Amino acid sequence: MSTRTRVPRVAPGGADRPRRTRRGRRVLARETGRLAKLAGPIVVSQLGQVGMNTADTIMVGPLGANPLAAVGLGSALHFLGIVFSVGVLVGLAPIVSQAFGAGDLGRCRRAMVQGLWVALLLSVPVGVFNLLGEPIALALGQEAQVSALAGGYLAALAWGVPGYFLFVALKQTLEAMNRPVAPMVVTFFGLGLNIIANRVLIYGIDGIVPAMGVVGTGWATTIVRWSMLLVLAGWVWRNAELRPFHHGVRASPDRRIIGEILIVGTPIGGQVSLEAGCFSFAAIMMGWLGPIELAAHQVTINIAATTFMVALGTSIAGSVRVGQHIGARRPGAVRRAALATYILAVGFMAICALLFVALPHELIGLYTRDTELIDLGARLLIVAAAFQVFDGAQVAGMSVLRGAADTRTPMLLAAIGYWGLGVAVGYLLAFAGGLGAVGVWIGLSTGLATVALMLGVRVRRTIWLTPIRALHAGPPMA
Repeated sequence: MSTRTRVPRVAPGGADRPRRTRRGRRVLARETGRLAKLAGPIVVSQLGQVGMNTADTIMVGPLGANPLAAVGLGSALHFLGIVFSVGVLVGLAPIVSQAFGAGDLGRCRRAMVQGLWVALLLSVPVGVFNLLGEPIALALGQEAQVSALAGGYLAALAWGVPGYFLFVALKQTLEAMNRPVAPMVVTFFGLGLNIIANRVLIYGIDGIVPAMGVVGTGWATTIVRWSMLLVLAGWVWRNAELRPFHHGVRASPDRRIIGEILIVGTPIGGQVSLEAGCFSFAAIMMGWLGPIELAAHQVTINIAATTFMVALGTSIAGSVRVGQHIGARRPGAVRRAALATYILAVGFMAICALLFVALPHELIGLYTRDTELIDLGARLLIVAAAFQVFDGAQVAGMSVLRGAADTRTPMLLAAIGYWGLGVAVGYLLAFAGGLGAVGVWIGLSTGLATVALMLGVRVRRTIWLTPIRALHAGPPMA
């Protein structure tokens, strides 16, 4: 009788598959943890930025519906004016993060200095746009009183644009180099200063500072922006590793690096302008419907923007991680960072959607006691719950592609989704369909869903199915 031991047949790789799967999950969990650690300060910084807008809205609220509508309209126009330039400056992030991943700190410092030049150049046309706020609002069919208030608010904001753009350039550089804490701390310094400045300039101090109303909140923001820049620039100057001029970095404009920033950043500016334009045009359509609709939209969009900042901050961190892994030539880590970005961003927004459905009246009631505003705002917030998940998915996809310096195609997809569907559907439902403000928000949801789906397909093709290309390092990675 044979004594040979019978060995069971196993399909090639079958015995190792569960082990490899468990290992893959552990590696993904580690990447998710590292991404979350980087994202934490970035998220807090983004929330601090929204906190300033929230403080403006809440502190102007007691002045009445027209001032609140003016801040909503002015904020929409201001955002529309600055968003392209901010998007261009975001082009610093993939350049710096890939250089940082490759260990090239000199290139990081050079990009930072040239980013400051780009910020200054971009601030000129944006400042002029803000100074023309009132005639622009009137040309868009807004009420005369609301337009006048919004124009004064925008004129005050114009003088803070250079300070804000320079701050953004420094912030992008530091976050791409795994130094997000300093911008976070400075942002919360700005939030505290903004609340104090709002109280003094909006309502005045008897016999000392005259009450400026809506215009006062614009001047408060300008003061805060320059203060934040000075504090962050001082921190950079005190950091020997970051201080550029101690390392022989060229201070004058460098056309080659500026050109690279513009090549990567201009499509990002186009994409975020299309998205912002979609939401700004939604505010304009609300203005056509009336001051109550515009005020309700302002409150609701502020709540939705607050939750979005968490998904945005997480996605910015994902963009940084993707860029750093590309610079270090780690294709597997690139894919894990992309997946982790989706997990964190979409997961958080799904939780927010449930909160919007459960407590719509309570959330709107934090901003106003006007029952008509609360009722309409609560209905808008229910619709906002529907696009929370899509919003998280689209910002995750957009950011992952930015980390890979893939910016042109996402811009085209944004044009199709936001304007080809989002604005068109919103307009038709609001005016032809008789749904009013709710119809506008259904259109926004449609646009976000479309962009999220198309970007998901693009991410799969760019990150998983084709070799990944770095900006400067060797042949494509498989």
